[in-house]
Amino acid sequence: MFQGKRLITRGVADTISAEVQMFLWALLDELVAKMAEEPDYLQVFEFSSENGNQTIIHRQESPPYQAIYQFDKVGNPLQHKIYVIDDIEHCTMLLSDEY
Repeated sequence: MFQGKRLITRGVADTISAEVQMFLWALLDELVAKMAEEPDYLQVFEFSSENGNQTIIHRQESPPYQAIYQFDKVGNPLQHKIYVIDDIEHCTMLLSDEY
């Protein structure tokens, strides 16, 4: 899972830094490595910020999974929801409003 060609949409390319994109791909690779079951084809990353701190909630529906990542004093915190959809041949990262 998440081994197909990795793609990003124009929205992700225009609004999400390459560093953050690479971090999300790394989280997916880590999820695949540690799960006994195959991950859901749809992964959700919710970005929120408060007082300059960044929170990322990574979740999927089946099997249930959630991880929370927090970063202090981020220069430009994000307020987005990002989906990663795996159709086996392609693994596409997109903004929720591009869905």
